Amino acid sequence: MRIEKITENKIRIILNIKDLQEKNIDLHSFMSNSIESQDLFYDMLDKAEKEIGFETKDYKLIIEALAVPERKFYFDCDSCYSR
Repeated sequence: MRIEKITENKIRIILNIKDLQEKNIDLHSFMSNSIESQDLFYDMLDKAEKEIGFETKDYKLIIEALAVPERKFYFDCDSCYSR
């Protein structure tokens, strides 16, 4: 898993199949709304907060997900203050 800061309010998280395997998540579970995929997503956001200070508390998130060649997945996350 790799996290890149694009702007102050936007990050990109890049996952590959090995990242899923390390979390014991198969591709079908990941592509569905499974508990395992939800937990992985929360783990990604926690890691983004710890590593680059990307805060999500009290923010609305806009998520763009894209599967790309080389069996990778890109998640672009934009945060908008919600109060």
